[in-house]
Amino acid sequence: MTDHRSAMTAAPTQARVPRRGYVVLMAGLMSNFSVGILYTWSNIRDTLEGYEEWTVSQLTIPFSVGGLTLAVLLIVAGALQDRFGPRPVMVAGVVMVGGGTILSGLVTRTPWLFFITFGVIVGAGLAFVYACPRPAAMKWFDPSRKGMINGLVVTGFGLGPLWLGPTQLLLLDTYGVSLEATLAILGGLILAIGLPCAAVMVDPPADYVPPVAARAARSSGRVAQGHAPSVSLRTAMRTPQAWMLLAIYALFCSAGAMVIGSVGSIMSTQTAGGVDGVLGGSLAALLPLAVPILAVTNAMGRTSGGIGSDYLGRKSTYVIMHVLLLGNMFLLQFWTTPGLILAGALVAGACYGAALAVTPSIVADYFGLKAYGAIYGFVFFGWGISLLLGPQIGSSVLAATGSYIGAYYSAIGLLSVSLVLVLLLRQPRYAAEQLLDGHVDEPELATEPALPVEKEPVPVA
Repeated sequence: MTDHRSAMTAAPTQARVPRRGYVVLMAGLMSNFSVGILYTWSNIRDTLEGYEEWTVSQLTIPFSVGGLTLAVLLIVAGALQDRFGPRPVMVAGVVMVGGGTILSGLVTRTPWLFFITFGVIVGAGLAFVYACPRPAAMKWFDPSRKGMINGLVVTGFGLGPLWLGPTQLLLLDTYGVSLEATLAILGGLILAIGLPCAAVMVDPPADYVPPVAARAARSSGRVAQGHAPSVSLRTAMRTPQAWMLLAIYALFCSAGAMVIGSVGSIMSTQTAGGVDGVLGGSLAALLPLAVPILAVTNAMGRTSGGIGSDYLGRKSTYVIMHVLLLGNMFLLQFWTTPGLILAGALVAGACYGAALAVTPSIVADYFGLKAYGAIYGFVFFGWGISLLLGPQIGSSVLAATGSYIGAYYSAIGLLSVSLVLVLLLRQPRYAAEQLLDGHVDEPELATEPALPVEKEPVPVA
């Protein structure tokens, strides 16, 4: 099998991206599409709720553990991807997601084992799959398209519920298949789709130079440049920018995670008259559609956020996302019809999705691609925190007050702090000795004093 560093024998200096680059991009989208089972947790939870072995407090644990495992292990998976290439890491990830889903079907009556199979094994597999396609695809394309590439790849993850969710409901509700058999079938399908995608996931040759996009070449006053200079994980973690991006992820995504994870509960609780009121019919009609519609909006947010950041800039896009979500969280408290509540949830989902495209792009802008997997894994830990913080705020406020209004104001506070951090972001500057590339490609972007150079060599993460 061809090594990932020599997937192509020629070192291209071409006018266009070779076909292999587009294959890697599409395989990245489809691999993420195949493993998006975490976002269908609400369907699984609804079935487990009827099992006497499960308590109400346990029903959110697999989702939270899965998300936290993904966030914690992404830094490990990213470092492995940086060292060994995307293919072997991605194959291992698909096997863990598919196999973990199958194993989960065998232990549905034992919650603590289910926490391990679905939360830990599936979550770890998601980290290994999620770590690979973005850095691999970005290396094939012009740097001016980083946002678009990231947006397209992570769109697959957001669209996963569109096939996994309906398939779950078709098997469980229409055909009366047990949850145990349903999870086994889904695990097999994940393996069938994901493994072929992993098999074609390769980096370009070491001396490959991506062609300059026509838009970048036409831009007035813009000099065509290579990828941003790369630094190690250790160097990145010594910058305030890495910690600020982690905090922005945690604070901003908490609002989206709260709404996405509780959209059914929010609609049922906040609709005037509830399920038995005048609007009960509309509520009953919209509830089954909420998850798939939210998945589409989430995916659209990823694509549009990534492409938008290529044109408007990462920071400007961040600001727009924050302002939009702040206004939406404030207005949500006043909406009492199912349609308006769902519309508010869709805005939250779109902004949440946009963050998952803009943030990996700005990480590449600030820290380069040679240690990208490990560095983005560090920043991505903030997303894992959001999965604990956002849903916990929502459930705690609901239990204490019987409504989500207090949770909306809590989210507004978190978003306000996040916006301040965004406004303080600046491109980091490095001394030449700190660069893995050995040279500075984009000196005009360096607006801050260089980090002090350590006497010991900085290891490659």
